[in-house]
Amino acid sequence: MGRHRHGLIAACSGITLLAVAVLSLPETAQAQFGMFIPRIGGLNFYGGGRCRHCGGGKHDQNDDDASSAGSSGSSSKDRNDRADTTAPPSKKDQKDVFGDLAYLNPGDLGGTVAEVGTTKDINTPGKAASREDQRDWTGKITAIVKEFKSESDRDRRVTTPGDVTEHAIEQSLNAAIKNAKLDTYESFLGEGWTSEHLRTIVLRRVLDELGSLFKGNSHGYAPMQEVDGLIQSAAQGSYQRIFETSEFMAANHSSALFMQRLYQAQGQLLDARLREVAEDIITRAANDAIGKFEGALRQDENGFALRYRAQRIVFDCLSENVERISSSETSIATKEEIEHRIGDTSKNECVKWLEGQFGSDNRSLKSQKPMPLRVVWSATGPKDDPSMYGRATSRF
Repeated sequence: MGRHRHGLIAACSGITLLAVAVLSLPETAQAQFGMFIPRIGGLNFYGGGRCRHCGGGKHDQNDDDASSAGSSGSSSKDRNDRADTTAPPSKKDQKDVFGDLAYLNPGDLGGTVAEVGTTKDINTPGKAASREDQRDWTGKITAIVKEFKSESDRDRRVTTPGDVTEHAIEQSLNAAIKNAKLDTYESFLGEGWTSEHLRTIVLRRVLDELGSLFKGNSHGYAPMQEVDGLIQSAAQGSYQRIFETSEFMAANHSSALFMQRLYQAQGQLLDARLREVAEDIITRAANDAIGKFEGALRQDENGFALRYRAQRIVFDCLSENVERISSSETSIATKEEIEHRIGDTSKNECVKWLEGQFGSDNRSLKSQKPMPLRVVWSATGPKDDPSMYGRATSRF
């Protein structure tokens, strides 16, 4: 039980932490994510209890012992023990592990990791611990005011009282949330982007940058006008980061949806080799289709987020055509035929879907807005419904 529990925690924590890393990376490092990362963590959960791509950790001594015994003529007991190490964990073990993972909910993801790809608004196994720090935006405002007082006390040359107050910061924050359209995410039902959470994210960025106001000849004094500019900038930066993370998660959801539709269409006819390479094939096809928009994506301020959106659209396009792509007259098509058809569909059909969303001008893209993770694209655009929104007034 211990081995299975630790293995599941390691694999699933990798999924969570990779998503957190995307949100927390500095802007200069995000260029590394220009290409799609297929299926968060690269995990393969098809057929079998052990993740084939989850190596790299410490060796289990029991596995080494079993391997040695097998090579020198293992007994029946040895073979049974070795089989136990590769058997899937029990349902109770899985429930316990995923219950523990609820406590790992990353603050800057709004609880979206556990809900991507689900059909329920809230689908968190176990009972998550309360993370008050993720919602305590008033405490962050108090910390900002205390920082100003500390700086002024440190430099006794400040003789004029500042106009930075908790009320002024709160008013500035409310305006910044609205101007950056961050409140749009509050309307996405089940994704956990609450008003308190979004304000906390913005104020964290403000606290990180607050020291810049006290450099030079300010002597611990900075007017509220400068703090307001910092808050506005932090809200815009938070919007871009959340937009990028949301589209990254949605692209992975669409990739998984293609595999689901492929299974529904072909069932047991799918061989192991096709299961292993299918995601790589659709990822290459998506990147080829997106190449037409590469110049415009590089110039757009939300280019990273929109590249994930483009891949999301191509994956949904391929899912829509999965039966034609994978079927032959009598059975399932060969891997080579499927790969060829995916490439052709991406170039001939899915590019039209991209043009419908981004426009046909390769020099610039149509203005885009955030969409819920559960939205699926079609030839005529995104398909959503009122059940995906909590407040209709936030849709713009």
